[in-house]
Amino acid sequence: MKKSKKGVILILLTCLFITFNLNSQEITYLDNWGENGFNLTNENSSSVEIIFSVKNFNFEEKFIDGITAKTIQLPGTILPNDEGAPDLPGLSRFIAIPNGADASFKIISSRTEIFSNIEIAPAPKIPLDTDKGPLVYQKNEAIYSLNANYPENPVLLSSTQKIRGFDVVMLGITPFQYNPVTKELIVYKDLKIEVTFNGGTGYFGEDRLRSRWWDASIKNLLLNNSSLPEINYNVFSNSRTEDYEYIIITPDDPTFIAWADSIRNFRTLQGIRTGVVTTTEIGGNTVSAIENYVDNAYNNWDIPPSAVLLLADYGTGTSGITSHFYTHPAGYPDYASDNRFADVTGNDLPDIAFARITANDASQLEVMITKFLDYERNPPTNPDFYDHPITALGWQTERWFQICSEVVGGYFRNVHSKNPIRINAVYDGSPTSDPWSTATNTSTVLNYFGPSGLGYIPATPQELGGFSGGTASDVVNAINDGSFLLQHRDHGSYSGWGEPDFTSSNINSLTNINNELPFIFSVNCQTGAFHNASECFAEKFHRHTYSGQNSGALGIVAATEVSYSFVNDTYVWGVYDNMYPDFMPDEETTFPVSYVMPAFANAAGKHFLYQSSWPYN
Repeated sequence: MKKSKKGVILILLTCLFITFNLNSQEITYLDNWGENGFNLTNENSSSVEIIFSVKNFNFEEKFIDGITAKTIQLPGTILPNDEGAPDLPGLSRFIAIPNGADASFKIISSRTEIFSNIEIAPAPKIPLDTDKGPLVYQKNEAIYSLNANYPENPVLLSSTQKIRGFDVVMLGITPFQYNPVTKELIVYKDLKIEVTFNGGTGYFGEDRLRSRWWDASIKNLLLNNSSLPEINYNVFSNSRTEDYEYIIITPDDPTFIAWADSIRNFRTLQGIRTGVVTTTEIGGNTVSAIENYVDNAYNNWDIPPSAVLLLADYGTGTSGITSHFYTHPAGYPDYASDNRFADVTGNDLPDIAFARITANDASQLEVMITKFLDYERNPPTNPDFYDHPITALGWQTERWFQICSEVVGGYFRNVHSKNPIRINAVYDGSPTSDPWSTATNTSTVLNYFGPSGLGYIPATPQELGGFSGGTASDVVNAINDGSFLLQHRDHGSYSGWGEPDFTSSNINSLTNINNELPFIFSVNCQTGAFHNASECFAEKFHRHTYSGQNSGALGIVAATEVSYSFVNDTYVWGVYDNMYPDFMPDEETTFPVSYVMPAFANAAGKHFLYQSSWPYN
């Protein structure tokens, strides 16, 4: 039958919509093979089949060095491409493979569209949180001068890694290829991909390492999580040797050991198999001794540890517990991190949840331990305590500080009908006239969390208002009035926050008692530098008392040195998605208990961050 040209044109017009809005051009396809992103169409012990679809994306104009270039906004993409490379967005997911197998992939079929004469902007350098200036866009001439497509392949598959006993690979898809010489952009509307598992046992994961505390996070990471075998978590060990779910490592000091036993007794009553070991018993207070002990427990115990508590402040002598030091990539001081101990498999991702109580003596031990023991035994019953989460931030138009914290507050307000206390101040920019942010990928974030998505924040900051004038007194009053949680995002230092200007000295004004202690997320720079000789902001918060009664923070998450913008915000959203399954409902996070665990959320946030950017940055 002869097809009319008019009919073909009509079909094309119904498959593609292009809309223009000021400096944005939206491309929408109506005939995709699947929904946006990853669509798992088949999974078994020998392969998975995936359809990856791009139903819509946006071109946005960016004025760089006198040239108007375009950035591409793809739903689900948060972080940019590698610095200086064409800023093409992509998505990635972990895939579980059978034990002992390796993986390969093939593109079964694809559909593309070509855009000509397109100037694609380079990806910006991800700035430090301390950087004050605008984002830096500098082309990598090794890429931009080459008459070839970037990336060379739209699909990449990582080598095999291990996460909590599962063999996994990362599948990264960048559904765009750009030739910077010919200025031709290829858009992959649809990709049908088969990932084949070669060899192996056909079984997924190591049952010994399966844990009720970890499996929810692991399942959320894995695209093919339905392939995971069912596991009975209610198997108890009859062994009289060490095989603890929860390990407390303490200095070989009678006072520390006694308080460690108090924690052990309480966790045992909760049904958690808990053990106490001293630094002497594990071979000494050295990084290698701690790491070897933890690795051996993880690799060989019948019931391996799911979590470890280091019960002491940093120290290399007999009264402290040491930590691993990393060289800062931007030339700032070397910094400590216990993540080295949490990462058993060598990929910088935690396999065990680690926490530290930075106590130096009996007095600090009593305060910091009884805070959580009393809180769990007799939690606050005043409804107002749970109705007023606190968000605090410093506005900086070039960053996402304001988006990060307001998204958290908007979630509590819109989903749980709570009444957040907002304490905001301006670092740089004009929240009365500026957009939410001028940073790359802001529109993607707004499309997800804003009115057209989850509705946590309005389309413009002016609709919300209240971004200036926040003070230390406001923070003090909000905590003293009662709140279960405080989220801060801005600049920081060893002694406190930049905006609002709340420092260690202001903590002395806190009078919140009767177990009404908030958990603090101090996501900025340096506020958690526990390795320094002087008391850092996080330690002051955690050790604080008022008139001999526990006050200040229940616990705290904070950075030990200068950290990076945008990746911090992504980490925060991953943390909250682990603690609250409906925070990012499409991520399908389900925690198997009716309460949240910040230490496990901290680990989950790191996995979320890693998956959000591979293979870039």
